[in-house]
Amino acid sequence: MIALVTGATGLIGNAIVRLLVEGEHKVRALVRDPERAAHCLPALVERVRGDVTDSASLAQAVRGVEWVFHAAGLPEQWQRDESIFDRVNRQGTRNLLEAAHAAGVRRVIYTSTMDVFAAPRGGTLVETNLDAQPKHTAYERSKQAAEREAEKVRAQGLEVVYVNPAAVYGPSPVAGSLNGFFVRLLTGKIPMLPPGGLSIAYVDGVAAMHLAAAERGHSGERYLLADTHVSNTALARAIVLEAGLRKVPPTAPGWLVGGLATVSAPLARWFRFRPLIAPGELTFLRWDVRVDATKARRELGFQPTALAQGVARTVSFFQSARP
Repeated sequence: MIALVTGATGLIGNAIVRLLVEGEHKVRALVRDPERAAHCLPALVERVRGDVTDSASLAQAVRGVEWVFHAAGLPEQWQRDESIFDRVNRQGTRNLLEAAHAAGVRRVIYTSTMDVFAAPRGGTLVETNLDAQPKHTAYERSKQAAEREAEKVRAQGLEVVYVNPAAVYGPSPVAGSLNGFFVRLLTGKIPMLPPGGLSIAYVDGVAAMHLAAAERGHSGERYLLADTHVSNTALARAIVLEAGLRKVPPTAPGWLVGGLATVSAPLARWFRFRPLIAPGELTFLRWDVRVDATKARRELGFQPTALAQGVARTVSFFQSARP
C-alpha cells in the first residue's frame, strides 16, 4: 500500500510523513523540488515532482496510491496577492482529488480547518454547524470553497474524510502561522501582544488523527481537533517561562492593534513587507472561539497534548535550530 502526502515539507504534512514511515508504510511525497525536499524528508520517502496547482503533474504522483493525505495549502492569513489562496487551496484541492479519483485512489484525508465552521465570538465550534456564509478573510473563504470542491468529487465515488484542526504548532521545517509567533517571541520581535486568544493543537496529535481518519474515519465526516483554548497572553507566558526569557510583552489595546492592521495592510502590499499583524490574523484572534473535539475523541481516539508539554517541545526545537 502506498500513501501519498502533499505538503510533505510543511508543518502537518511533514509530521504525517514521519508517522507513516514509523508505521512502515510506503510513502510518496509530492514536492516542487525533490532535491531541496530531501533535507527534511526521511530517506525512505519517494519524492515525486509536482504541484497541486498544475493538474498535469499529478497523474504520476497518484498512480498506485491507496491513501492520499492532502496537507498542502496556504495556512497564512496574509498574502500580498490574495488570489493565491483560491489558486492553491481551492483549485489545488480540486486538481488533486480529481486526479486521485481518476487513478482509483480509495480514500483522501483532507487537512481542512476549524475556520469553516460557525460560532459567535467567544463561542464553541462543533461539526454540525458548518458556516453557510462566506467567511471574513480570503484564506477562510478559500478553505470553504475547497471543501465544496471536495464534496463534488466525493459525490462521484471518492472517499473523502475531513480533518479540521485548530491553530497547529510544533517542530517543523517551516515556521509560519502559529509557529511564527513562537519564533518572533523567542527572537524578541513581538513588542506587544494582540488581544484575544485561540484554540490550538500540537502537531503530533494532529498527524496521528490523520492516520486514524484514514483507518477508521467515515467518508464525508469532519473531525475538529484542538488540545485547548488559550489567550495570547497565556500562550506567550508559557513560551517565555519555558525559554527562560525575561518578561511577557504587554497586551496592546484592541483599538491600537486594529488601527495598525488597517493601516499597514495596504502599505505592506505596496512596499512589499509583511505587516506586524494582518487584518485576517486579528479577525481570527478576536473571534476567540473554542473547539469541541468530542467527536474526534470518540471516533478517532484523539488525545489532547498538554500545553506545557507541547510548548516545551516546540521551544526546544526552535532554540536548537537557531544558529
